[in-house]
Amino acid sequence: MATVSAVDMDDLFRKGLPTSMVPNLEILLEESNKARTEEAMGQPPRQEHIIPNTPEELPNDAPAFFREAIDYYPAARGQHPNSTNLFLLKSVDQIAEYLSYEHMNMISPRPLLMIAGTNADTRFFSEMAIEKSKEPKKFFPIEGATHISLYDKKEYVGPAVEKLSNFYKQNLTHSK
Repeated sequence: MATVSAVDMDDLFRKGLPTSMVPNLEILLEESNKARTEEAMGQPPRQEHIIPNTPEELPNDAPAFFREAIDYYPAARGQHPNSTNLFLLKSVDQIAEYLSYEHMNMISPRPLLMIAGTNADTRFFSEMAIEKSKEPKKFFPIEGATHISLYDKKEYVGPAVEKLSNFYKQNLTHSK
């Protein structure tokens, strides 16, 4: 298994990033409950933005991860018709309860490669996954890269693709 710019979404909803304000999960859960009740009473499902639509909607101390996301996802370089920048508000409790990194140790004996940028606000997610995993495992930091620069910035994508290619060549066998 290999990842590039991994994020533990449930942890992000519960705790936020170490470099930023912590989301108020209690308020999110209250709004989630209200949304579920409204929908049960016949109202359309409430959706919320995953990231704000414009940089002006972000607090001044927002981490680079969110600033980059606003520059990437709504723009032509990251936009796709199926990517609406919305999530169902009623799902907050399910997201917060899901523990995506809980069983990282079960990946072993299959090899694990986690790639993250040294300047990524989300780097700690990959480091946390590696810490929770058993061998064989490898963390590969890409110097100077941020979370989103690993999506499409040639100088960072190249080393990531090379590492991934070598990892898969080494660890995948062909069936006959």
